[in-house]
Amino acid sequence: MLVYLLAYLDDDDDKTLFADMFHSYSKQMYSLAESYLRNQDDAEDAVSTVFERIATCNFDLVRTLKGDDLRNYLLKATKNTALNMLGRTRGRALSLESISRGEREFLSDDGFVDLICDKMEYEDVLRAIEDLNEKYRDALYYHFVLEKTIPETASLLFQSVSATKQQLVRGKKALLSALTEKRGQDR
Repeated sequence: MLVYLLAYLDDDDDKTLFADMFHSYSKQMYSLAESYLRNQDDAEDAVSTVFERIATCNFDLVRTLKGDDLRNYLLKATKNTALNMLGRTRGRALSLESISRGEREFLSDDGFVDLICDKMEYEDVLRAIEDLNEKYRDALYYHFVLEKTIPETASLLFQSVSATKQQLVRGKKALLSALTEKRGQDR
């Protein structure tokens, strides 16, 4: 599988970085995927899908991540891919419209992430976050993608915790709106 994935990359340094990342994290990713999917073949497919997406369209982002940020990104992508696979196999309706307005307003952070991940492909969510206003994009990216706490996110953004909380609330609403709009356009 690794040789196949390396064919997507042109630069030798990128190939080395990708191979190191694959060797360092693939076992953890596989274990996580198997814990959700309860099937070895499906877990291998999930990990393969994550690495293929990275090699084909997300390597620029991954190249900037180091240490725990990289590990968190890979494990989160694996979890979301596994959940997406479960959603498809269970035949769940994947529509944001099924969420009532009241539920949207009171979702906790964990509930928000799980809801979005259950309803959308992880890469679609990342693209939607990238398209948001910069202050919302950065707050959502640090908090949800890199899994930083709110105080850590505030520190990275050089602002108060209360300002960060407000940006996260507004950013979640903007993200839900963007994803709902995108979902409507795809139909």
